[in-house]
Amino acid sequence: MKSMRKWRFGTTVLTLTAALALAGCGQSGGNGDGESPAANADAGNGGGNAATAEKETITYSQWGTAEELQRTQELLDKFMAANPNITVKLEGKDWGSYWDGLTANAAGGTLPDVFKTSYAYIEKYGQLGIFKELDGLLAQNGFDLNNIDKSLLGLHQYQGKQVSLPIDANVIVWYYNKALFADPKTNPKGAAVPTLEPAWDEIVDIAAKMTLDKKGKSAGDPGFDPKNIVQWGLSLSPGSSMDWFLEPELWSNGAKLVNEDDTLALDTPEAQEVLNFFIDLTKNKKINTTPAQIEGLGGDVNLTLTTGKVAMNPGGSWNTTNYKEAKVDYGISYLPKFKTNQTVVQPAGLAISASTKHEAAAYKLLAWLAGPEGETELAKQGYSIPANKAAADAYVQTVGEANKIFLDAQKYGIVSPFTAKKTDLVWTYGEQALKLPLSGDGDLQAAIKDLASKMQ
Repeated sequence: MKSMRKWRFGTTVLTLTAALALAGCGQSGGNGDGESPAANADAGNGGGNAATAEKETITYSQWGTAEELQRTQELLDKFMAANPNITVKLEGKDWGSYWDGLTANAAGGTLPDVFKTSYAYIEKYGQLGIFKELDGLLAQNGFDLNNIDKSLLGLHQYQGKQVSLPIDANVIVWYYNKALFADPKTNPKGAAVPTLEPAWDEIVDIAAKMTLDKKGKSAGDPGFDPKNIVQWGLSLSPGSSMDWFLEPELWSNGAKLVNEDDTLALDTPEAQEVLNFFIDLTKNKKINTTPAQIEGLGGDVNLTLTTGKVAMNPGGSWNTTNYKEAKVDYGISYLPKFKTNQTVVQPAGLAISASTKHEAAAYKLLAWLAGPEGETELAKQGYSIPANKAAADAYVQTVGEANKIFLDAQKYGIVSPFTAKKTDLVWTYGEQALKLPLSGDGDLQAAIKDLASKMQ
C-alpha cells in the first residue's frame, strides 16, 4: 500500500524513523588523499576527536524532508565540531529524485563520498558497483559490529560483503487500542489485551470477542450479523503488505515468500497453511476487515486503529506518531506467531562511494554516524530508532520505556534481502494478484500460479 511504501526503505516522509539519515550530495573519485584509514583507528567507534592531517571537504547525500534534513544538519554540525578539519556538505532530495540522481551520479562518475541507502536497493546499486566494500575498513579501525544485530547487517550486504552500515531500524509490531478493551460497551465479553508474545490462537479468540455487529453481538454469538459489523477485532491485508506483514508470518511457520533462487515459495504446505489461515479470518470467521472495508476506514491498514472501530492491527514503529496525533491510547506486542517470533526490521544505512577520493574522511563520518557517538545523538532527537545498541539507553530515556520493544524486537528480524524480482513481486504485481484472494474473494491457487510464472 502506498502509505506503507514511503516507510519501507528506512523511512522518508514520516517523522519517527526518518531523522537518522544525513545528507549532502557532491563529487568523489579514487583514494587520492594518501591517508591510510588505519591512521584514524579511533574512528571505528564513533570517530573520536582526532582530525585528519589536512582540511578536507566531503559530500553526503540523503533523501528526506526539510525537517528531516534540519535534524541531519544538527548531527553533522556535531561531527564537524569534533572533527574541525573535515567539512561535510549536505544536500537532500525527495525519495524519487534521490534514486534517479544516484543512478545519474553513478553513470557520470559524480557520486557523493558518503550517502544514505535503503536495504531494499542494495542489490540494484551493488550491481552498479557504487559501493565501497567496508569489511577491511571496519576491521582495520576496530569498529564494533557486535552492537548491531546480524539481521540488520545482513540486509546491508552485497555478495557476502558489508557495503553499508545500518543506522536506523523501522520495526513491525502488533498494536491494540487500549480504550476499546477498557470500555464494556466496546468489549462486552471482557477480552484481555494481547500478551507480549501472542500466538495466533490467542489473537483469534480476542478478535472474535472484539468484533461486534450493530446490535452489540460478538462474532460467534447466535444471531451475529456479519453484514452489519461496526467494530472489527483486527484489520489485516496480507496481500497488500507482503514484505512487512505476510513475509514474517510465513517465516513464523517455517515458510518463505521467495526462495533463495528468486522463485516464488508460496506452494509449500507451510506457506499454504498460513495463506488459508488468513483467508479463514476474513471469509469464514468474519473477524477481519475486507479490502473494501479497509478503504472505508481510510485505506491504510496500519492506521485503522485510529478510527476507533478496530481493536488490533499490525504496523511499523513510525505509527506511534500517527497514534499520538489521533490521541489513541495504544499498546504494543510482538507480531502474532505460528511457531516462532518473527518480524521485519527495515534499516536505512550509510555507504561510501567506491570511487571516493577522501576515503579516510568518508570513513570517519560513516563510523561516527553509525557508531556510539552519532547514534546516541540521533537517539536523543527522539525521532528514529538507532541501529547501534550502544545508543539504546539514550533512546529509551528519550522516548520512554514503553517503546523499548522496538529495540528488543530487532532480534526477531528476518534476513530476507531484496532482489530485483522480489521488488517487482512486492510492489509491481503481487498486491494486485493477492489482495482479494487472501481475503477469500478469488482463486488463490490461480493467483499463485500466475505470480510464479512472472518470477521465472
